[in-house]
Amino acid sequence: MSRVDGTVARTPEPGDEEAALKARHDAEFASFTESSYHTVEGILRSSCQDRDMVHNALAEAYLAGRAKWLQIRAYDKPIAWVITTARFKLLHERARQRTLVRREAAAARDLPSVTRGVPGDAFEAQELLRDWLRKLPPRQAEVFQLVRLGFTNTEIAHTLGVGEWSVRSYKSAALKRLRELAEEAGYGGDDRESR
Repeated sequence: MSRVDGTVARTPEPGDEEAALKARHDAEFASFTESSYHTVEGILRSSCQDRDMVHNALAEAYLAGRAKWLQIRAYDKPIAWVITTARFKLLHERARQRTLVRREAAAARDLPSVTRGVPGDAFEAQELLRDWLRKLPPRQAEVFQLVRLGFTNTEIAHTLGVGEWSVRSYKSAALKRLRELAEEAGYGGDDRESR
């Protein structure tokens, strides 16, 4: 150390640059996690209602993401990597649970259907949509959620590991079923004719 203008000038230690880079990557990953967590959670919850299972899959996916952050941070949509990883963890856990259920011969428990009136605010509308998404096949619900996030058909196909024609089919089926559910709930038919 040397004295310069009344202050102590510190010569950087050999490991200081590595530590600074690691700290910068840690902060970057923390920011990514904070900004993407609820989005990924919403997508996973559209196909799995078990909140604990979803949170465990998210925790494992984000831990794996932190370990591979240097690689996935360069992706166009790193959130797609997290979604894919969390989905595989959910699929693995579901398969494990199905095996346990078969071994124990336990019956699956159905969630009761929730009836709702006209949504009074955005929160109620979101809850109504979440309820309808539970009634869709899981793949259709996932595709619908990814479309809402602005993913293209190609990006969805890559993220879910299916073909683009399948994505189009899932999207079309999801929209059709959601319209049916809206009409059943009394939210009217196609109002485009009245415009």
